[in-house]
Amino acid sequence: MKSLIKSFVLPAAAFTLALGTGVASAQPVAQTPLSQPVQTSGSVNPSRPSICGVLGDGAVQVLQVNQDFAAVDIAVSGTSGLTLFIQGNNGFSECHTGGGGAINAPGLLNRGTYSFFIGNSSQTSTSYNLTIREN
Repeated sequence: MKSLIKSFVLPAAAFTLALGTGVASAQPVAQTPLSQPVQTSGSVNPSRPSICGVLGDGAVQVLQVNQDFAAVDIAVSGTSGLTLFIQGNNGFSECHTGGGGAINAPGLLNRGTYSFFIGNSSQTSTSYNLTIREN
């Protein structure tokens, strides 16, 4: 009987661990209008060469714009050589670089979904703080 219980416990534990890992790596999604600034921070290990330096594997933030457009201020601080790549609907893409480790990018975003990727000009680990404010 003990071996039967062990055979159920180990697969269940492995399933829970795998599920927990998937949830933890999910991209946060914010929706406009924003009642307060969206803030996220962390570190990425850039491995994906792009037109905007070397990016991490996934978006660090997703923003869903629900109005016709949203006026936003996007600020990123972090490691020297920092890059920010924004990808949206209908082929929209925008690259920002911050040689000194800071990026400020005000702008208008049309209705749609936007993914924010952090990277750097080389392939080194990059720490970041991202803030998105709606005006």
